[in-house]
Amino acid sequence: CSAAAGAQVAQQHGYPAAAAKSGAPMMQRPSLGAGGVTGRCHSFAQALEMLELHLGSENTFNPARPALRAQLLEKLQRPQNASIAAMQGFRGGLNEGVWFVTCAGQEDLVLKLVRCRRIAPNILTEAENFQKLSREHANAFRDPLLALPFKIFSCVGRGGMKVNDLIVMRRVPGERLAEWIARKWHTAQLAHIWQLFERLGARLAEYHCRYCEVQHGDFQPSNIFYDEETDDLCFIDMGGMGVPTTETDIEHFVKSLNLLSQSYDQQAAVEGEFHFKQGYQRARGR
Repeated sequence: CSAAAGAQVAQQHGYPAAAAKSGAPMMQRPSLGAGGVTGRCHSFAQALEMLELHLGSENTFNPARPALRAQLLEKLQRPQNASIAAMQGFRGGLNEGVWFVTCAGQEDLVLKLVRCRRIAPNILTEAENFQKLSREHANAFRDPLLALPFKIFSCVGRGGMKVNDLIVMRRVPGERLAEWIARKWHTAQLAHIWQLFERLGARLAEYHCRYCEVQHGDFQPSNIFYDEETDDLCFIDMGGMGVPTTETDIEHFVKSLNLLSQSYDQQAAVEGEFHFKQGYQRARGR
């Protein structure tokens, strides 16, 4: 969007006007209350840090191994009695493993193991794309609306050969929007759904304006978290942020609503699209 529009959206949501420009220092967002994402006490000042993790003779990432576990927790600045538990069930189509790191008194972390080889010469790996984003949109890594990593480990095996990338993020509270929608739908709380869809549209407009129309890349209810207790929204699975796609975020979200409506009814998709687009257009001043 234009610099003027970016400044307007930034000021509406508690940022100084200069923060709308890519790369400008981003301040912690003040609480927006019921109207949007709240600025809770997280440490968003850390830049993306690139580190190495040495796998040893097994040549695979297995945090149950004592030596690797000790090395990992030290580099994560977590005590040695912290828990590292593998995620059960579906862990994402492109992930080779997901683990949760928990410790009393400290933020929970998510570890995501991904491939480190490009699938084509012109397609960046997920870790490479995050590094690119950290250079082009450094303020995004301080934005509580986005679940972006703060550390990435190159997992190095025998002979110094890189085996995987391990992406480290703070765990997002709440639940996937797709699950929240299902609960509200089956208890006939439709007004709550449409209200949240309008706010979601506004948050997407805020995101697009702040980051110069950069697309999320897979914007759909399973990649959005909502914490009903604190009224926070957060966009997750940001590995495709800025990667060219054939659809805009709006088009992709609307398509996902049509798929969801197969579990409910077609009117759900129509109403959802209307309120989502209404929130987006109002936030963009259209």
